[in-house]
Amino acid sequence: MSASAGMIAPGAELWEGRQRAHPLSGAFGVLARRSASLWPGWARQLQAETGVDIGYRRCGALLPGSPGIVDWLAGHGVQARLLRAEQASAHIPGLVMPQGAAFLPGEAQVSAPLLASALIAAITARGGIMREQSRVVALHRQGDAWHVRLASGDVIEADFVALAAGWAATELHPAAADIYPVKGQALIVDAGAPLDWPILRGGDVYLAAKPGGRLLIGASVEPGRSDAGTEPDMARELIARAARHVPQIASMAPLSHWAGVRPALPGLMPRAGLAEPGLVVSLGAYRHGVMLAPVLAEGLAALIAGGRLDDDIVPFAPDYG
Repeated sequence: MSASAGMIAPGAELWEGRQRAHPLSGAFGVLARRSASLWPGWARQLQAETGVDIGYRRCGALLPGSPGIVDWLAGHGVQARLLRAEQASAHIPGLVMPQGAAFLPGEAQVSAPLLASALIAAITARGGIMREQSRVVALHRQGDAWHVRLASGDVIEADFVALAAGWAATELHPAAADIYPVKGQALIVDAGAPLDWPILRGGDVYLAAKPGGRLLIGASVEPGRSDAGTEPDMARELIARAARHVPQIASMAPLSHWAGVRPALPGLMPRAGLAEPGLVVSLGAYRHGVMLAPVLAEGLAALIAGGRLDDDIVPFAPDYG
């Protein structure tokens, strides 16, 4: 999670994915918008419980202007308005978008590293035990219990297991067999001063202003790759993509460059629900993990506690029974 951009941008995701026709696209839009609506409450609760401000900010997002974009988004439940080029550059000085831009005021973001810290603190405060760097090598049911075997040889026994192991889950259960890795590289550059910018989604690049005058630029899409190596050529490519929209970025000094691996399923839709008695899964979130976290976490917790899957998650349930 710490490698994520922390974007909560259902409108941008729906628009950018509109050409990938999928039977679950409509259901995904409902799920994404609902999850985004839960984030303000989640941010407040995490801060109240842990003292960690995760940086939730409803900053909005800019997308390149396109004929019909505002009406299309409205038809999918997303508020947007069209801006002329000079209006768009008032949001991001120096922005080059001669065709204008669509501004989506409801899009938001968090700091993914701070979110990870807050979630760990909240879990441990409630009595949860974190076993970091403990790789799971096998998962099997024995009688009425699940046995989780670690690389150390330890075995954890549980009545319920939630499998949410990213792309590595493919080794652990048939419900995850068709997950494949998609590597993504991103970087942070020094903007020299704090930025009050919306998210910018430029198709093959995005920009997310972070506290302290840092600007996150992402991200490559490299299907089939699961290594964590970074490549200078990709860093230069990402800066060049960003500079096509905001030329001054070309002179900003890089501060960090990293790679992460997204878990993807065919069709790029998530899979969540009951896979077997006592085993719930949350798989294949691809690049939507932070955005979908509240609705999936609450929905799967309710499934474990009460035995019923949330109606908005039902379309994404694995085949079972």
